[in-house]
Amino acid sequence: MKILVLSDSHGQIGPMQRAVQAEQPDEIFHLGDHISDAEQLARLFPSIPVLRVVGNCDSPSSGVPVVQCERQGVRIFATHGHRYHVKFGYLRLKMAAREAQAQVVLFGHTHVPYCEQLSGLWMLNPGASGSYGIIKIENETVTCELRKGGTT
Repeated sequence: MKILVLSDSHGQIGPMQRAVQAEQPDEIFHLGDHISDAEQLARLFPSIPVLRVVGNCDSPSSGVPVVQCERQGVRIFATHGHRYHVKFGYLRLKMAAREAQAQVVLFGHTHVPYCEQLSGLWMLNPGASGSYGIIKIENETVTCELRKGGTT
């Protein structure tokens, strides 16, 4: 399974479309700040499920701030990040992800791409428009990586 992870699109639909076309993902996660962009992406690619969380620039009534889910035996914790104050460090976010027993925590908000595995927990921030993250899950094993534009 391949999941495309996007965040902080702020109305920039083109780079997201190119990422979908280049990666051909099984699912898309949009981590907020202009959740309406995620809705537009869902209309453009109706055969690909789009999971969405709201960001600090979105109306709280337009969606949920956190999604905890499981994909092929891998637990994922997805949020925008502002509620966990990620601009000041990742401790609160890591604690929430550990409490949820997640193997992958996804967040945005900082606009700075970040991907690292720390003590069995993948932390992935796809950055803002023009960069994105990829999650690959095979046989309950997960890997995460960052990509720029439509290339590796």
